[in-house]
Amino acid sequence: MLPGMRLADLAAGVPGAVVEAGPDHDVSAVVYDSRRAGPGDLFVAVQGLHSDGHEFATTAAAQGAAVAVMRSVPVPPQTPRIRVADTRPALAELAATLLGRPARRLLVAGITGTDGKTTTAGHLLEQAGRRTGTMSTVAFRLGAEETYNQSGQTTTEAPEVQEWLARMVEAGMQAAVVETTSHALVQQRVGACDFDVAAFTNVGIDHLDYHRTWDDYLAAKARLIALCAEAAPKGVPKTAVLNRDDVSWDRLSTADIERRWSYGIDNQADIRALETWGDANGSRFRILTPVGEAPVELRLPARFNVYNALCAAGVCLALGLTVEEVAEGLSTFRGVQGRLEPIEMGQDFKVYIDFAHSAGALGSALAELRPFAERRLIVVFGSTARSDHDRPGMGRAAAQGADYFVITTDDPLNEDPAAWAAASRAGTTTSCSTAARRSGARWPWPSRATSSYWRARATSGPCSPPPAGSPGTSAPRPRRRSARFSSDPR
Repeated sequence: MLPGMRLADLAAGVPGAVVEAGPDHDVSAVVYDSRRAGPGDLFVAVQGLHSDGHEFATTAAAQGAAVAVMRSVPVPPQTPRIRVADTRPALAELAATLLGRPARRLLVAGITGTDGKTTTAGHLLEQAGRRTGTMSTVAFRLGAEETYNQSGQTTTEAPEVQEWLARMVEAGMQAAVVETTSHALVQQRVGACDFDVAAFTNVGIDHLDYHRTWDDYLAAKARLIALCAEAAPKGVPKTAVLNRDDVSWDRLSTADIERRWSYGIDNQADIRALETWGDANGSRFRILTPVGEAPVELRLPARFNVYNALCAAGVCLALGLTVEEVAEGLSTFRGVQGRLEPIEMGQDFKVYIDFAHSAGALGSALAELRPFAERRLIVVFGSTARSDHDRPGMGRAAAQGADYFVITTDDPLNEDPAAWAAASRAGTTTSCSTAARRSGARWPWPSRATSSYWRARATSGPCSPPPAGSPGTSAPRPRRRSARFSSDPR
């Protein structure tokens, strides 16, 4: 890491910032949590969802920190401080300036959408000899070195993002792939990342507790294109990689950027999978791109993994890989932990773990697995209390896609697990007729009066819950942030 920096020099990295006191004060770290602020730190008073950092600026100053604020705060006159127009973007700019703008020494791709593409793109770049770091829901990776992401955030706060980019530079990385959430884009956690590629998968219905409407959600995602288009030049065309087959295409394709590449299966696209074939073990297809074509043997099942592969291919082609390098990388990729991950322990049925944390993701996974189920398709799932992932929709997806399902606890935080499990359960009632037509109704019921654990199975009557005291109405309550799928041969 770089040594400290004068407050005046640090403020120069933020347009419009004014040093109000202590221009020669030495800053060695940028922080946003007053509990961690002390001598040598610059505390940035950020407005959060539930509290305003300005309320804690006095505490930070009393602990010896300099402060960055948007308005006057009650601190001693000699407290080193700067005034900025908005502390949210300033937090990223200050952290990046202190660390020497690490993103400008890397080729940086931001990927937003469903999970798995960050690791896929990172693998392709590494396979082609480009030393690559990644930041994702699962882990932070510097080449072969991996640190699990235990922050509870897919995209961490701006100082942590900049710190990881700086570590990548120090470790000799040439490129970085950053999984970028809608929350992070709205809260400007990925400011100063100087993206070279903005890649999108599918934009479903998610996080509406935060964004309120799908239009707001899509607008938040679209900010990634603007960040990329406005970023510092690094010798490669600023590129948006967009899913031509997704409902988001019409809106996202109008965004202004230097180069736009589409990818898809069903519609004409710049990057396309042709002659696709797949089974439970993987897929084969011919990838057609603006720079050539090549055969691919993907060791991952499901159509959505073909889309993931096309998205990752677009990212890597935009960063300078050849189509042959992309095809070879895809053919050697063994998958992502917790992304339709097969579990083999000698059993005579298939088991998969998948981070299907939304209705669309769960429905897609079940639809892909259905053709490979010899008999029953069983799913265990829950919805986290960290965000709104359309709980009734997840119940509906399970009722429509599985033969037997379990609703269980998943990271409830301070919420009543029974209440939000009941919300998932409510969605199953609208799907009862569909399930009944297929192979008998599935109906959830509480295993215990106070439990958040329900399971559903075929019943003798059309869409009626089983009688009280039916066998097998209680079970252990698993806790894992993923959906589990089982193809039961019985």
